[in-house]
Amino acid sequence: MNQQHNKPNTNKMKTTSKLLAALLLGSAALFSSCSSDDKETVKNYPMTVKFMMNDGMSWSNLSDMKLIVTNDKGLRDTIDVKADTTITFVQGQYNFIVTGKVKDEAAAYAQGAANASLFGAATVNISLNKIVRSPLVFKSIFTTGGKQYYMKDGYFEIVNNSDEVQYLDGLILSAPFGQQTGKNAWQANGYEDLYASGQGQVLAFPGSGHDYPLKPGQSIVIANDATNHKPLAKSENCPDLSKADWEVYLSYANGEVDYPAKNLNVIFKNNPYMKAFGLGVMGRAYLLARLPQGMTPEAYAADKKNVMGTPGVPGSKMEFLMIPSKYVLDAVDIWNAESTEHYGTFLPKDDAQGVLASKTWEGKCVRRKVTKIVNGRPYYQDTNNSANDFLNNQPLTPGVTPTAVDK
Repeated sequence: MNQQHNKPNTNKMKTTSKLLAALLLGSAALFSSCSSDDKETVKNYPMTVKFMMNDGMSWSNLSDMKLIVTNDKGLRDTIDVKADTTITFVQGQYNFIVTGKVKDEAAAYAQGAANASLFGAATVNISLNKIVRSPLVFKSIFTTGGKQYYMKDGYFEIVNNSDEVQYLDGLILSAPFGQQTGKNAWQANGYEDLYASGQGQVLAFPGSGHDYPLKPGQSIVIANDATNHKPLAKSENCPDLSKADWEVYLSYANGEVDYPAKNLNVIFKNNPYMKAFGLGVMGRAYLLARLPQGMTPEAYAADKKNVMGTPGVPGSKMEFLMIPSKYVLDAVDIWNAESTEHYGTFLPKDDAQGVLASKTWEGKCVRRKVTKIVNGRPYYQDTNNSANDFLNNQPLTPGVTPTAVDK
Protein backbone atom coordinates (compact mmCIF):
# COMPACT_ATOMS: atom_id res chain seq x y z
CA MET A 1 0.00 0.00 0.00
CA ASN A 2 1.38 3.39 -0.93
CA GLN A 3 1.30 5.95 1.80
CA GLN A 4 1.33 9.69 1.18
CA HIS A 5 2.96 11.98 3.72
CA ASN A 6 1.81 15.59 3.81
CA LYS A 7 4.64 18.04 4.30
CA PRO A 8 4.04 20.75 6.88
CA ASN A 9 3.26 24.18 5.48
CA THR A 10 6.12 26.13 7.02
CA ASN A 11 4.87 29.48 5.71
CA LYS A 12 1.46 28.94 7.36
CA MET A 13 3.13 27.87 10.61
CA LYS A 14 5.31 31.01 10.64
CA THR A 15 2.27 33.23 10.04
CA THR A 16 0.31 31.51 12.84
CA SER A 17 3.24 31.84 15.25
CA LYS A 18 3.57 35.56 14.50
CA LEU A 19 -0.19 36.07 15.03
CA LEU A 20 -0.16 34.19 18.35
CA ALA A 21 2.86 36.18 19.53
CA ALA A 22 1.08 39.44 18.67
CA LEU A 23 -2.02 38.40 20.59
CA LEU A 24 0.01 37.44 23.64
CA LEU A 25 1.91 40.75 23.57
CA GLY A 26 -1.35 42.65 23.21
CA SER A 27 -2.87 40.77 26.14
CA ALA A 28 0.17 41.40 28.28
CA ALA A 29 0.04 45.11 27.50
CA LEU A 30 -3.66 45.23 28.33
CA PHE A 31 -3.25 43.53 31.71
CA SER A 32 -0.15 45.56 32.59
CA SER A 33 -2.17 48.75 32.11
CA CYS A 34 -4.71 47.64 34.73
CA SER A 35 -4.02 47.68 38.42
CA SER A 36 -4.60 44.54 40.49
CA ASP A 37 -7.54 46.32 42.19
CA ASP A 38 -9.42 46.43 38.88
CA LYS A 39 -9.31 42.68 38.37
CA GLU A 40 -12.57 40.82 39.12
CA THR A 41 -12.09 37.30 40.41
CA VAL A 42 -14.93 34.97 39.44
CA LYS A 43 -15.44 32.15 41.94
CA ASN A 44 -17.43 28.94 42.08
CA TYR A 45 -19.47 27.93 45.10
CA PRO A 46 -21.60 24.93 46.08
CA MET A 47 -25.38 25.36 45.96
CA THR A 48 -27.41 22.81 47.94
CA VAL A 49 -30.87 22.33 46.45
CA LYS A 50 -33.47 20.96 48.85
CA PHE A 51 -37.00 19.95 47.90
CA MET A 52 -40.00 20.26 50.22
CA MET A 53 -42.79 17.85 49.26
CA ASN A 54 -46.45 18.87 49.48
CA ASP A 55 -49.77 17.24 48.58
CA GLY A 56 -48.69 13.78 49.71
CA MET A 57 -45.84 13.51 47.20
CA SER A 58 -42.55 11.71 47.84
CA TRP A 59 -39.55 10.77 45.75
CA SER A 60 -40.87 7.23 45.47
CA ASN A 61 -43.93 8.33 43.47
CA LEU A 62 -42.21 10.94 41.28
CA SER A 63 -40.49 10.39 37.94
CA ASP A 64 -38.75 12.41 35.21
CA MET A 65 -37.81 15.16 37.65
CA LYS A 66 -35.96 17.98 35.88
CA LEU A 67 -34.24 20.98 37.51
CA ILE A 68 -34.00 23.91 35.09
CA VAL A 69 -31.30 26.38 36.17
CA THR A 70 -30.77 29.88 34.78
CA ASN A 71 -28.62 32.75 36.01
CA ASP A 72 -27.99 36.44 35.32
CA LYS A 73 -25.01 35.65 33.07
CA GLY A 74 -27.09 33.76 30.51
CA LEU A 75 -26.53 30.25 31.82
CA ARG A 76 -29.32 27.72 31.17
CA ASP A 77 -29.01 24.08 32.10
CA THR A 78 -31.35 21.16 32.77
CA ILE A 79 -30.36 18.61 35.41
CA ASP A 80 -31.98 15.28 36.25
CA VAL A 81 -32.70 15.07 39.99
CA LYS A 82 -33.83 12.20 42.19
CA ALA A 83 -33.18 13.69 45.64
CA ASP A 84 -31.75 16.74 47.37
CA THR A 85 -28.52 17.61 45.63
CA THR A 86 -25.46 19.87 45.84
CA ILE A 87 -24.12 21.43 42.64
CA THR A 88 -21.19 23.79 42.12
CA PHE A 89 -22.03 26.94 40.16
CA VAL A 90 -20.27 30.16 39.28
CA GLN A 91 -21.29 33.05 41.52
CA GLY A 92 -24.36 35.06 40.56
CA GLN A 93 -28.14 35.35 40.78
CA TYR A 94 -30.04 32.13 40.05
CA ASN A 95 -33.54 31.02 39.14
CA PHE A 96 -34.64 27.40 39.65
CA ILE A 97 -37.67 25.65 38.15
CA VAL A 98 -38.41 21.99 38.80
CA THR A 99 -40.94 19.82 36.95
CA GLY A 100 -41.80 16.13 37.05
CA LYS A 101 -44.55 13.52 36.89
CA VAL A 102 -46.54 11.94 39.70
CA LYS A 103 -46.27 8.25 38.82
CA ASP A 104 -49.60 6.92 40.06
CA GLU A 105 -51.87 9.77 38.94
CA ALA A 106 -52.53 10.18 35.23
CA ALA A 107 -52.99 13.97 35.14
CA ALA A 108 -50.81 14.99 38.13
CA TYR A 109 -47.45 16.72 37.85
CA ALA A 110 -44.93 18.10 40.36
CA GLN A 111 -43.91 21.71 40.01
CA GLY A 112 -41.90 24.26 41.98
CA ALA A 113 -39.72 27.35 41.60
CA ALA A 114 -37.30 29.50 43.64
CA ASN A 115 -34.66 32.22 43.33
CA ALA A 116 -31.31 32.40 45.12
CA SER A 117 -28.06 34.39 45.30
CA LEU A 118 -24.75 32.53 45.14
CA PHE A 119 -21.74 34.49 46.44
CA GLY A 120 -20.64 31.82 48.90
CA ALA A 121 -21.83 28.37 49.86
CA ALA A 122 -25.64 28.56 49.88
CA THR A 123 -28.87 26.54 50.14
CA VAL A 124 -32.08 27.00 48.18
CA ASN A 125 -35.37 25.42 49.26
CA ILE A 126 -37.86 24.56 46.50
CA SER A 127 -41.44 23.77 47.51
CA LEU A 128 -42.99 21.11 45.26
CA ASN A 129 -46.74 21.21 44.67
CA LYS A 130 -49.03 18.89 42.75
CA ILE A 131 -50.48 20.38 39.58
CA VAL A 132 -53.34 18.60 37.81
CA ARG A 133 -53.52 19.12 34.05
CA SER A 134 -54.43 16.75 31.27
CA PRO A 135 -52.42 16.75 28.04
CA LEU A 136 -55.12 14.70 26.27
CA VAL A 137 -58.77 15.82 26.44
CA PHE A 138 -62.05 15.31 24.65
CA LYS A 139 -62.43 17.94 21.94
CA SER A 140 -65.96 16.98 20.91
CA ILE A 141 -68.50 14.24 21.59
CA PHE A 142 -71.48 13.28 19.43
CA THR A 143 -73.94 10.65 20.65
CA THR A 144 -77.32 12.38 20.30
CA GLY A 145 -77.99 11.01 16.80
CA GLY A 146 -78.52 12.47 13.34
CA LYS A 147 -81.71 10.52 12.67
CA GLN A 148 -84.20 9.02 15.07
CA TYR A 149 -83.20 5.54 16.22
CA TYR A 150 -80.12 5.52 13.98
CA MET A 151 -77.52 4.79 16.65
CA LYS A 152 -74.15 4.10 14.99
CA ASP A 153 -73.14 7.57 13.80
CA GLY A 154 -71.63 8.67 17.11
CA TYR A 155 -68.03 9.82 17.37
CA PHE A 156 -65.48 11.02 19.92
CA GLU A 157 -62.69 13.46 19.17
CA ILE A 158 -59.53 13.60 21.30
CA VAL A 159 -56.95 16.41 21.08
CA ASN A 160 -53.42 16.88 22.36
CA ASN A 161 -53.87 20.09 24.33
CA SER A 162 -50.24 20.22 25.49
CA ASP A 163 -47.04 21.51 23.89
CA GLU A 164 -45.35 18.11 23.83
CA VAL A 165 -45.91 14.94 21.82
CA GLN A 166 -48.32 12.56 23.57
CA TYR A 167 -48.95 8.89 22.87
CA LEU A 168 -52.33 7.23 22.44
CA ASP A 169 -50.93 3.79 23.27
CA GLY A 170 -52.87 2.23 26.15
CA LEU A 171 -55.29 5.14 26.53
CA ILE A 172 -58.63 3.87 27.92
CA LEU A 173 -62.14 5.09 27.05
CA SER A 174 -64.98 4.25 29.39
CA ALA A 175 -68.60 5.41 29.55
CA PRO A 176 -70.14 5.39 33.04
CA PHE A 177 -73.93 5.66 33.18
CA GLY A 178 -74.25 9.31 34.14
CA GLN A 179 -77.70 10.96 34.09
CA GLN A 180 -77.85 11.02 37.89
CA THR A 181 -80.32 12.86 40.09
CA GLY A 182 -78.69 11.50 43.24
CA LYS A 183 -75.79 9.30 44.33
CA ASN A 184 -75.32 6.13 42.34
CA ALA A 185 -74.88 2.75 44.04
CA TRP A 186 -71.09 3.08 44.27
CA GLN A 187 -71.16 6.61 45.62
CA ALA A 188 -73.84 5.66 48.15
CA ASN A 189 -71.66 2.81 49.38
CA GLY A 190 -68.49 4.83 49.81
CA TYR A 191 -66.80 4.25 46.44
CA GLU A 192 -66.76 7.88 45.37
CA ASP A 193 -63.30 7.75 43.78
CA LEU A 194 -64.08 4.69 41.63
CA TYR A 195 -65.99 5.04 38.36
CA ALA A 196 -67.95 2.04 37.12
CA SER A 197 -68.22 1.40 33.40
CA GLY A 198 -71.78 1.49 32.16
CA GLN A 199 -73.39 -1.23 30.09
CA GLY A 200 -71.53 -1.99 26.89
CA GLN A 201 -67.78 -1.88 26.35
CA VAL A 202 -64.58 -0.39 27.68
CA LEU A 203 -62.04 0.44 24.96
CA ALA A 204 -58.29 0.96 24.78
CA PHE A 205 -55.81 1.99 22.12
CA PRO A 206 -53.35 -0.67 21.05
CA GLY A 207 -49.58 -0.11 21.09
CA SER A 208 -46.55 -0.80 23.23
CA GLY A 209 -45.95 2.77 24.39
CA HIS A 210 -44.73 4.89 21.48
CA ASP A 211 -46.53 3.46 18.45
CA TYR A 212 -49.22 6.14 18.09
CA PRO A 213 -47.86 9.66 18.67
CA LEU A 214 -50.11 12.69 18.69
CA LYS A 215 -48.40 16.01 18.01
CA PRO A 216 -49.23 19.19 19.97
CA GLY A 217 -52.59 20.51 18.79
CA GLN A 218 -53.30 17.41 16.73
CA SER A 219 -56.61 15.59 17.18
CA ILE A 220 -58.03 12.21 16.20
CA VAL A 221 -61.59 11.06 15.51
CA ILE A 222 -62.96 7.78 16.89
CA ALA A 223 -66.11 6.62 15.11
CA ASN A 224 -68.53 3.96 16.23
CA ASP A 225 -68.69 3.11 12.52
CA ALA A 226 -66.08 4.74 10.28
CA THR A 227 -68.25 5.26 7.24
CA ASN A 228 -70.38 7.95 5.59
CA HIS A 229 -73.65 7.81 7.51
CA LYS A 230 -75.54 10.30 5.32
CA PRO A 231 -76.56 7.79 2.62
CA LEU A 232 -76.94 4.91 5.07
CA ALA A 233 -79.35 6.83 7.29
CA LYS A 234 -80.70 8.93 4.41
CA SER A 235 -80.18 12.03 6.51
CA GLU A 236 -77.97 15.08 6.06
CA ASN A 237 -77.89 15.42 9.85
CA CYS A 238 -75.60 12.39 10.09
CA PRO A 239 -71.84 12.83 9.80
CA ASP A 240 -69.46 11.51 7.17
CA LEU A 241 -67.01 9.48 9.26
CA SER A 242 -65.32 7.69 6.37
CA LYS A 243 -62.08 9.55 7.15
CA ALA A 244 -62.13 8.79 10.89
CA ASP A 245 -58.76 7.76 12.32
CA TRP A 246 -60.11 5.00 14.57
CA GLU A 247 -63.29 3.03 15.01
CA VAL A 248 -65.07 0.76 17.46
CA TYR A 249 -65.23 -2.61 15.76
CA LEU A 250 -67.21 -5.17 17.77
CA SER A 251 -66.23 -8.49 16.20
CA TYR A 252 -68.79 -10.37 18.30
CA ALA A 253 -71.78 -8.30 17.09
CA ASN A 254 -73.94 -9.65 14.27
CA GLY A 255 -73.84 -7.50 11.16
CA GLU A 256 -70.82 -5.48 12.33
CA VAL A 257 -68.65 -4.17 9.46
CA ASP A 258 -64.91 -3.65 9.88
CA TYR A 259 -64.29 -0.37 8.03
CA PRO A 260 -60.75 0.71 7.00
CA ALA A 261 -60.07 2.84 10.11
CA LYS A 262 -57.78 1.39 12.78
CA ASN A 263 -59.59 -0.58 15.47
CA LEU A 264 -59.56 0.09 19.19
CA ASN A 265 -59.30 -2.91 21.47
CA VAL A 266 -62.35 -4.00 23.44
CA ILE A 267 -60.81 -4.80 26.84
CA PHE A 268 -64.07 -5.36 28.73
CA LYS A 269 -67.74 -5.92 27.93
CA ASN A 270 -70.70 -6.69 30.15
CA ASN A 271 -73.49 -6.54 27.59
CA PRO A 272 -72.69 -8.10 24.19
CA TYR A 273 -76.00 -6.86 22.78
CA MET A 274 -74.88 -3.21 22.91
CA LYS A 275 -73.79 -2.67 19.29
CA ALA A 276 -72.17 0.74 19.78
CA PHE A 277 -69.92 2.33 22.38
CA GLY A 278 -71.20 4.95 24.80
CA LEU A 279 -74.81 5.21 23.64
CA GLY A 280 -76.57 8.12 25.29
CA VAL A 281 -78.85 10.27 23.16
CA MET A 282 -80.05 12.20 26.21
CA GLY A 283 -76.57 12.39 27.72
CA ARG A 284 -74.05 10.19 29.50
CA ALA A 285 -70.65 10.35 31.20
CA TYR A 286 -67.33 9.67 29.45
CA LEU A 287 -63.75 9.44 30.59
CA LEU A 288 -60.19 9.02 29.32
CA ALA A 289 -57.82 7.12 31.59
CA ARG A 290 -54.11 6.34 31.65
CA LEU A 291 -52.78 3.41 33.71
CA PRO A 292 -49.41 3.53 35.51
CA GLN A 293 -46.37 2.65 33.44
CA GLY A 294 -45.92 -1.09 33.06
CA MET A 295 -49.62 -1.92 33.42
CA THR A 296 -51.51 -2.84 30.25
CA PRO A 297 -55.24 -2.20 29.80
CA GLU A 298 -55.80 -5.88 29.00
CA ALA A 299 -54.09 -7.03 32.21
CA TYR A 300 -55.95 -4.44 34.24
CA ALA A 301 -59.35 -5.50 32.87
CA ALA A 302 -58.54 -9.19 33.41
CA ASP A 303 -57.75 -8.64 37.10
CA LYS A 304 -60.90 -9.48 39.08
CA LYS A 305 -59.89 -6.96 41.76
CA ASN A 306 -60.79 -4.23 39.27
CA VAL A 307 -64.27 -5.60 38.53
CA MET A 308 -67.34 -5.14 40.75
CA GLY A 309 -71.00 -5.99 40.83
CA THR A 310 -73.51 -3.34 41.90
CA PRO A 311 -72.96 -2.70 45.60
CA GLY A 312 -76.02 -2.99 47.82
CA VAL A 313 -77.84 -5.14 45.27
CA PRO A 314 -77.84 -8.80 46.46
CA GLY A 315 -77.55 -11.31 43.63
CA SER A 316 -76.42 -8.68 41.10
CA LYS A 317 -74.89 -10.60 38.19
CA MET A 318 -73.77 -7.82 35.87
CA GLU A 319 -70.19 -6.72 36.54
CA PHE A 320 -68.49 -3.42 35.81
CA LEU A 321 -64.89 -2.41 35.24
CA MET A 322 -63.87 0.16 37.85
CA ILE A 323 -61.55 3.06 36.95
CA PRO A 324 -59.98 4.93 39.91
CA SER A 325 -60.12 8.70 39.82
CA LYS A 326 -56.32 8.90 39.99
CA TYR A 327 -56.06 7.26 36.56
CA VAL A 328 -58.44 9.73 34.89
CA LEU A 329 -57.02 12.18 32.35
CA ASP A 330 -60.30 13.78 31.32
CA ALA A 331 -63.94 13.34 32.30
CA VAL A 332 -67.04 14.83 30.68
CA ASP A 333 -70.48 14.58 32.26
CA ILE A 334 -73.29 15.29 29.77
CA TRP A 335 -76.61 15.98 31.49
CA ASN A 336 -80.14 15.54 30.21
CA ALA A 337 -81.20 19.02 29.12
CA GLU A 338 -84.84 18.25 29.88
CA SER A 339 -84.16 17.43 33.53
CA THR A 340 -83.94 20.03 36.29
CA GLU A 341 -82.20 17.76 38.80
CA HIS A 342 -78.64 16.59 38.34
CA TYR A 343 -75.99 14.91 40.46
CA GLY A 344 -72.36 14.63 39.35
CA THR A 345 -70.96 11.33 38.15
CA PHE A 346 -67.39 12.33 39.00
CA LEU A 347 -65.45 13.89 41.84
CA PRO A 348 -65.21 17.68 41.45
CA LYS A 349 -61.49 17.44 40.66
CA ASP A 350 -62.36 15.37 37.57
CA ASP A 351 -65.55 17.16 36.49
CA ALA A 352 -67.39 19.55 38.78
CA GLN A 353 -70.56 19.96 36.68
CA GLY A 354 -72.06 18.61 33.48
CA VAL A 355 -72.76 20.27 30.16
CA LEU A 356 -76.38 20.00 29.01
CA ALA A 357 -76.86 17.53 26.16
CA SER A 358 -77.45 18.73 22.62
CA LYS A 359 -80.90 18.30 21.09
CA THR A 360 -81.71 14.72 20.26
CA TRP A 361 -81.72 13.49 16.64
CA GLU A 362 -80.67 16.88 15.22
CA GLY A 363 -77.03 16.05 14.43
CA LYS A 364 -75.40 18.36 16.97
CA CYS A 365 -72.43 17.72 19.28
CA VAL A 366 -70.90 19.12 22.44
CA ARG A 367 -67.55 20.83 21.75
CA ARG A 368 -64.83 22.13 24.04
CA LYS A 369 -64.32 25.90 24.04
CA VAL A 370 -61.27 27.48 22.39
CA THR A 371 -59.41 29.92 24.66
CA LYS A 372 -56.71 31.15 22.28
CA ILE A 373 -55.23 30.54 18.85
CA VAL A 374 -51.45 30.70 18.41
CA ASN A 375 -50.02 30.44 14.88
CA GLY A 376 -53.24 28.82 13.73
CA ARG A 377 -53.29 26.26 16.54
CA PRO A 378 -56.25 26.40 18.98
CA TYR A 379 -55.86 25.76 22.70
CA TYR A 380 -58.88 24.34 24.52
CA GLN A 381 -60.36 25.27 27.88
CA ASP A 382 -59.91 22.68 30.61
CA THR A 383 -61.09 23.70 34.09
CA ASN A 384 -62.43 20.24 34.98
CA ASN A 385 -65.94 21.63 34.79
CA SER A 386 -67.87 20.60 31.67
CA ALA A 387 -70.52 23.26 32.29
CA ASN A 388 -67.81 25.89 31.72
CA ASP A 389 -65.60 24.06 29.26
CA PHE A 390 -68.12 22.84 26.66
CA LEU A 391 -70.72 24.26 24.28
CA ASN A 392 -73.73 22.20 23.26
CA ASN A 393 -75.74 22.11 20.01
CA GLN A 394 -72.60 22.64 17.93
CA PRO A 395 -72.25 21.67 14.24
CA LEU A 396 -70.77 18.27 13.46
CA THR A 397 -67.26 19.01 12.24
CA PRO A 398 -65.17 15.92 13.01
CA GLY A 399 -61.50 16.59 12.34
CA VAL A 400 -62.03 20.29 11.58
CA THR A 401 -59.79 22.78 13.38
CA PRO A 402 -61.65 25.77 14.91
CA THR A 403 -60.52 29.16 13.64
CA ALA A 404 -62.02 31.46 16.27
CA VAL A 405 -61.88 31.92 20.02
CA ASP A 406 -65.11 31.18 21.90
CA LYS A 407 -66.47 33.99 24.06
